Amino acid sequence: MQRRFVFVLAVSLLAGCDDEPGATLDFGGRPPLTDFAVLDQAPRCVPADERCNGLDDDCDGQIDEAAGVAAQVFDDVDHCGACDAPCDGPNATFACRVGTCVVVGCTPGFGDYNGDPTDGCEADCVITAGGREICDGVDNDCDGPVDEGFDLAADPAHCGGCGQACAAPASGEAACIAGACVIGRCAAGFVDLDGRYETGCEYACEAREGGGEACNGLDDDCDGQIDEATDLSPPPDTCGASGLCARQCDDDAGCAPGARCFDGVCGPTMVDAQPCETDVACQRVHPGLACLAAPGEDTRRCAPRGHGPVCDGRSGYRCVRPAGFQPGDEFGACDRLDNDCDGRTDEDYAATLLLDDRVTPRPCTAGRGVCAQDGVVVCAPDGRGTTCSVVEGAPTGADDDCDGLDDDCDGRIDEGHVDAWVAVQGFEIYAHEASRPGAGAEVPGRLADPDAPGEGYVDARACSVRGVLPWTDLTWGEAAEACAAAGARLCTGAEWQRACGGAVRAAYPYGDVYDPDRCNGGGAPGDALRPTGALERCVRSGVFDLSGNAKEWTTEQIDALRVVRGGGYETNLAAGLRCDQAGDLKDPALRHPGIGFRCCR
Repeated sequence: MQRRFVFVLAVSLLAGCDDEPGATLDFGGRPPLTDFAVLDQAPRCVPADERCNGLDDDCDGQIDEAAGVAAQVFDDVDHCGACDAPCDGPNATFACRVGTCVVVGCTPGFGDYNGDPTDGCEADCVITAGGREICDGVDNDCDGPVDEGFDLAADPAHCGGCGQACAAPASGEAACIAGACVIGRCAAGFVDLDGRYETGCEYACEAREGGGEACNGLDDDCDGQIDEATDLSPPPDTCGASGLCARQCDDDAGCAPGARCFDGVCGPTMVDAQPCETDVACQRVHPGLACLAAPGEDTRRCAPRGHGPVCDGRSGYRCVRPAGFQPGDEFGACDRLDNDCDGRTDEDYAATLLLDDRVTPRPCTAGRGVCAQDGVVVCAPDGRGTTCSVVEGAPTGADDDCDGLDDDCDGRIDEGHVDAWVAVQGFEIYAHEASRPGAGAEVPGRLADPDAPGEGYVDARACSVRGVLPWTDLTWGEAAEACAAAGARLCTGAEWQRACGGAVRAAYPYGDVYDPDRCNGGGAPGDALRPTGALERCVRSGVFDLSGNAKEWTTEQIDALRVVRGGGYETNLAAGLRCDQAGDLKDPALRHPGIGFRCCR
């Protein structure tokens, strides 16, 4: 049994795998041994590279599968990209590159101009003009279309056909529309009035800025007509509203028989347009006439005048003064009426009634101090001048307090106020740190300083008042001026120290031993200015706050610096709060919210 198996296997190997399926071997008349199971299990195919040939070359049970023939279809012109996909086209030589057919040569006289290999070398075209398309009726670049890129319907150089250029019209530029030459635009100052291409922009005219027709003897809208009534836009001004300038009628029924209503003025029905030089000459014929230039004419003739502005040729619009008007009727009258019929009201008083913009009413004030009332300048009741629209108010009382107001309206401020002074040996000193007019326990003053940055205060007289915030944040010079305005001066260093320590030369206003609770400084609660006299025990002989609260300018000077005395609410050292402390030197131009002053005399 073993010998028979070897024989059968050997025969099978000799037969190979190229035999057709179902073939048998000739064993000398003996029957083939095809019924043995061991023969069915023997290999019948030798694997090789798959080719496009309709066979299972790689013995995987598939024929010409894509993955197997990938190398062949990569560059085989007969199987380019797939089996049985040859590269073919008329008049062309092909190559297969990366599985894609490409034309690599053409029959002489043909070319592949569209780049499509499926139609081969499709055109028997000769490239001309260097392959650049020009307008000549020839496919210069051999791509199929002829004269592409040229719009014969809109190109002025080829209008309606190649080489048919539109000639430049006179004073303008040509354009091509629907294959016909037209005027594209006119040069500045010229207009195509007749609409003909042949005559070009024949009308010399420059349109008025803003458009429209104006009454000036010119063709502003460049339509060939001058001052045509249908295009005119008269100014809205009326020509007076009362007396001789008033409207006489609204329609013909408002006029006498034989007259018509021309824009508010009655005039003759039949007008003899006789030449004239003045309105008066025409008004002698009829009061409703005026001497006017007709549109486009220089000669003036009598014509209905109307109540509103009328066009007078190159003179423009004007209001015609009625018969009987006398020059000077407007001058001297301030009554909101156009008495001289020139379209203006109270123009002789414009500089008085209005600011320089001639629109804003001029402001005015009646009275002084608390009596002052703000208004605007208006015409006087009698019409012969101007006055303020308001009258002054009434005084509120005597000017005997330091409130920064002119309470009695006499032009002086706080002249009746009496400051709190304390007499010291040989001089007097403010009982309190100086304060601004109008100061209170929470506000430092009333009057705003136009020169100070932020919220400042004007220079005014210094006051000595209890229970108000001290005047601080000012220079040495401003403090001196404030004392001078009160009839006093800044204190000298010696005066200040004498008032603070008294005849006994005490270290502090209250004695020689420092007490942090007596004055607003050092260990005092809070870190801000307090109203004058708020600490009743910080006093010597009726003079308050000489230690702490606000530092105080004096006339004492060391070189270019001024000495400030007394220390302030920010001073934490007891030595800085002493009466004899004279080492605090400041630039006289300094401003500081902790430095104030008081006055002496």
